[in-house]
Amino acid sequence: MSAETEPLTADSDVMRAWLTHMYAGLPGYVSVCSDADGWSGRRFTTDDAGLDAALKYGLALDQRKPKGIYLQVTTLREKPENGRGGEDLAHAVSYIWADGDYGTVGHKPGLDDAPAPPNFEAVMKVVTESGIPDATGYSLSGGGGNPGWSLDPLLVITDDNREQVQQLANDVQTILGASAYRLGWSWDTGIGNLDRLMRWPGTINRKEGLERPTGIGPSTGIVYTFDELRDATAQLASEARATLEQAAREKQERRRARLGHPVPGPRRTKPPRSVTPSGDGPLDVIADTFQFGDLLQPAGFSFEGTHGDGRERWLRPAASGDRASSPYSLLCDDHVAVNWSDRADLPVGAQPSGSKLTIGTLYAHLNYGGDVAEAARDILRAAAGRTTSGPAGQLPDAVLEEVRRRCGVLAVVRQPTTNDIDWGDLTAPAEPHPGQDAPDEEEGIKGLLPEEFYARREELRHIRQAGHHWTRSGDVAFLAVLTRLSAMVSHHIRADTGVAGYASLNLFGALVGPSGVGKSTGVDVAQLLLPVPEHLDFRDNLPIGSGEGIAEVFIDIVEEETGEVRKGRGGTDTPVTHRVRRQVRHNAFFYVDEGATLTRLMKERSGSTLGETLRSAAVGQTLGQTNASKDTTRYIPKGSYSMGMLVGFQPETAEALFDEVAEGTPQRFLWLQVIDPSIPDERPEWPGELLKWRDVVSANSLTLVSFDDQIKTELRRADLAKARGEVSVANLNPLDSHAPLMRVKVASLLAILTGRRHVTVDDWELADMVWGASCATRDALLADIARRRTVESEKRTEARIIEEVRVDQAKATAEAQRADKAVLRVATRVAGLVHGGEMTRSALRTKFGGRDKKHLNDAYAYAVLREWIEEKEGRFVPGPVAPG
Repeated sequence: MSAETEPLTADSDVMRAWLTHMYAGLPGYVSVCSDADGWSGRRFTTDDAGLDAALKYGLALDQRKPKGIYLQVTTLREKPENGRGGEDLAHAVSYIWADGDYGTVGHKPGLDDAPAPPNFEAVMKVVTESGIPDATGYSLSGGGGNPGWSLDPLLVITDDNREQVQQLANDVQTILGASAYRLGWSWDTGIGNLDRLMRWPGTINRKEGLERPTGIGPSTGIVYTFDELRDATAQLASEARATLEQAAREKQERRRARLGHPVPGPRRTKPPRSVTPSGDGPLDVIADTFQFGDLLQPAGFSFEGTHGDGRERWLRPAASGDRASSPYSLLCDDHVAVNWSDRADLPVGAQPSGSKLTIGTLYAHLNYGGDVAEAARDILRAAAGRTTSGPAGQLPDAVLEEVRRRCGVLAVVRQPTTNDIDWGDLTAPAEPHPGQDAPDEEEGIKGLLPEEFYARREELRHIRQAGHHWTRSGDVAFLAVLTRLSAMVSHHIRADTGVAGYASLNLFGALVGPSGVGKSTGVDVAQLLLPVPEHLDFRDNLPIGSGEGIAEVFIDIVEEETGEVRKGRGGTDTPVTHRVRRQVRHNAFFYVDEGATLTRLMKERSGSTLGETLRSAAVGQTLGQTNASKDTTRYIPKGSYSMGMLVGFQPETAEALFDEVAEGTPQRFLWLQVIDPSIPDERPEWPGELLKWRDVVSANSLTLVSFDDQIKTELRRADLAKARGEVSVANLNPLDSHAPLMRVKVASLLAILTGRRHVTVDDWELADMVWGASCATRDALLADIARRRTVESEKRTEARIIEEVRVDQAKATAEAQRADKAVLRVATRVAGLVHGGEMTRSALRTKFGGRDKKHLNDAYAYAVLREWIEEKEGRFVPGPVAPG
């Protein structure tokens, strides 16, 4: 920049547009930081006021002429106490982003790296040819064109999906890295962390002493669901990882060529095989059980004799009818092989420590594509009598028995898990891997409302037709209607069964199914079928927050007379009023699209009262609390409100709610499936609004829903049996503890739906079908949770085993390296002594201390190999080469 050049400044319009594009509507806080504020940064809310404050802070930073101003890609769940917050605080994201550096300014490639793409057009070529769906758009960083994929709906990151979001981010970088490699360029694949910073478009890039503006690049406007992006990248990621492994190998080859190959260290005689329990890994057992020939010969390699230094020579198998022209492909000593053939499908050349081609790793290369961890896991599966993914199950029984003995397979696998999973008899015939069983097609989906349910009543067919009109589940539409209706019914209307007082009709529902299958649309269908009656102060479709927030929904500030009057001119009297907080409304419907949000809030400090409030609200009990300050007092009396709630759960996110069985939280929900195989190919007509319910939902005083005597008798008998101890409550399923009350609620709402305040036997039977479907859905969900916990437990167990194997191997490698150095040192001294005069083995032995004596045999062999000494007639004499 010359003295006459006007310095660049940030573009506030572009900065604000990017804030709106990325963060408006996301929960959490936007994080802004820079080298100008020591990278500690500040956090801002995502409403208009917060984004305006973030912009103001960014412009203030720009005045300090920093090298860069950055935004965290995700919002933060809360403001960090120190620093800018890490991945654990990553909360919500609207954009999956990649770093597309080009040129050499600010990111010159290393000595052994391929060059970066030369320009922005090359970056776009990398993205276009990667196979990933078209990018939504690009941000221009003043030295890069960064592609991004917008998400709709916006994604809240939870403990349940965090690993999936992280995997998607990593897969995107991996796929783009592979695409760049195929085009002859490098790409930064290390930006998949969720707390990644991106340069703020509209600011100035001042790296390398230059001033380069940043901005918003070309855009397609295409948006994707999380599942669409995840599925698309998952299909490409595996091949991309293999491509990057090839790129890494080529980089190592360039580095070795640049630095020169190091002189190979001495080799040691293979120690006697251990027969004592050692906690070794399964590949150690393979190494101690087999010789190289035991693995190479079955794989088609041919033995070509021994090399001059005693190593075995093996020739690769003929490929597609060709004949290898070299005299050998592999040289194998007693514990390490070196492959020199590019066509042997093995690592080429001398490998670094930790990656050497040992008997164990050769087994992994020949049978598992070089995946050492999977080879070890599969051997453990075979030893435990489980189904294997490769040929480990064909290992001899004696080898598997040695694995069981030395690796402690039975003891490890049979440890009780966090759920006391019973693994059964591991010596029995192999069974499918837990969680991997194919679904039984004859059983179908558990928990669907039966066809008979809809056939029994016109209103129910009406609801299902409305759901099918929008290509959504009839069961979802039904549960959305029932929970919404429970919120619209007057709080004066209660169910009278003659047992335990009058029952509130508040109803909570839980929809279970994968993301993107139409849980939210079911709520929209219910809104169309049950529009809000005029003059009803109804809070509709509310999100969930804290327990205090639920009580606050029914409260407002109103003017209230004090009983005093103020005298005015002319003798007029004006009542004195003051503003007070009190309950002013009685009806509210809550919808939570992502159940993980609910369970997270229940466990956080700010939501510590939420679980208790939900349990109270489900049965119409008192809400809120009385505090010393009138401004924070929230008191909603028992029976003074009607509330419905619908929550959407993915199978993975519902698990946390079942941690509160003892408190009674999951028992207060009806559970239904999102999948509906009965949706027709042809779209049915829209059936219009439901009408009959309108005449019976209003009441100004206590109004009772009555029940047929037969139903009341059934309920009373069941209640008496428990009260008298005739039925052991301890033996009942705790998840069924609210069964009678849930059937009462459903039956009452079914009656109201048809314009009645009296429950018939037909209503009761239909309610029983709903409860049965709920139990089946719930039990199938619990079975799925148990299967996933079993799989995760086994994964953790196997990961621990592999980690122990890795540590042991690392220790062995380190020990071998120390031994190699000792052998070299002793061999050099032996050669020096012999060059001073012929010596016998016994004479040489007296020259060394105890710690070196154990290395003498290896040292003799190495000194002979290097031609430093020769052995003649039982004595060592100087060789033709003087020791270095």
